Formats: sequence, structure tokens, C-alpha cells
Amino acid sequence: MANRGYAVLQPNHRGSSGYGANFAAAGFHQWGLKMQDDITDGVKKLIADGIADPKRICIVGASYGGYAALAGATFSPNLYACAVSFAGISDLPMLLDDAEDEFGVHSSMMSYLNSRVGNERDDIARLKATSPALHAEQVRCPILLMHGASDFTVRIDQSKEMYDRLRSAGKPVEFIRFEGDEDHYFERAETRIRMLTEIEKFLAKYIGN
Repeated sequence: MANRGYAVLQPNHRGSSGYGANFAAAGFHQWGLKMQDDITDGVKKLIADGIADPKRICIVGASYGGYAALAGATFSPNLYACAVSFAGISDLPMLLDDAEDEFGVHSSMMSYLNSRVGNERDDIARLKATSPALHAEQVRCPILLMHGASDFTVRIDQSKEMYDRLRSAGKPVEFIRFEGDEDHYFERAETRIRMLTEIEKFLAKYIGN
């Protein structure tokens, strides 16, 4: 994106690794909340510094970053002109349900997700409140969704639900499904090239070159 002339903000929000245990723990149970605020604050700082045009900002991400992109478009609808999510999460209770079905309620995966995202017994209200798919009517900008059909890390159902809810709410959305055994990591060169090409086209359409 920088090669195409766009200013790029790639923040290490709280919850990111590499900055110590306390920094990582500051993101626990903060999906869509303080973790999102860190991204929002970074964007607002670029606007204040005259680096970013407030009318031409797109939020883009993959996996958790895809969630952050959808959360930005949903919960900060006045800030972004477009959003791109690839292999992103849109429904947090669904994420936990899928993980429990696949790994078991007492698995290390569920322990990890419960500590970082939350659990449906104690945190269901917060999980629903911070699930972009459940608030699709709040979205104001165009959204591009991309997902591998054989993604077993974040199931394609996450993008399907976001797409269906946005369509039902009358919101502009595109959904590109990568067929075959394409996984969460877009390991094939042709897949990554197409992903970047589609993002480039999407950005040119909605925020210009």
C-alpha cells in the first residue's frame, strides 16, 4: 500500500506481543474496546498531524485485524471511508462456539480464547455488543470481505454472516471467496496477488489513488 502512495498506519495496540506480559494482558477482554480505541487514537493523531485526509481513510486487516477493520467500520462509522477484512472475525459468540465444538470446552484453545476474548457464560452481553455482524446496521462505508473456503482457523462462516447481515441492512459490501483448499494464511502466491490486487482496486474506487 505504501508503494502505491498511501500513508500506512500499522499500530501495535495493547494486546500485541513483543512488548512484555503487561502490555499483552492490557488487551485481555478488550476486543472492540480499548484495543480498538488504540487504533482509533492513532488514526486521529495522523489526521491532527495533517498526514491523513479525514475523508479518505480505509481500515484494512486480516484475522484479528479483519475483526478490527469490521469493528472500526461498525463502531466508528464516521471515521472510515471504507474497510477491508480478510479471514476476519465478525461474531465473537460464534467464534467461541466453533472453538468449543472443535477443541472441547476444557481445551487449551478455549482457555486461551476465554482469557483474551471472554466466555459466553460471564461475558455474553459484552461479546454481543462488540460483534460487528450483530450491529451491521451501524455501518456507513463500503466493505470488502475476503476469505478462504478451507480456513479452519477462522471459519468462512464469519465472513458469510457479516456479508448476509450487511446485505440485509442495505449496506454496500463485496465478498470474495477463495475456493478449494485455500486456508487462513493465503499461502499460494496467486491468492496473495489477487488479494492485493482486489484491495488496490477497492482503495482506488473509494478513497482514490
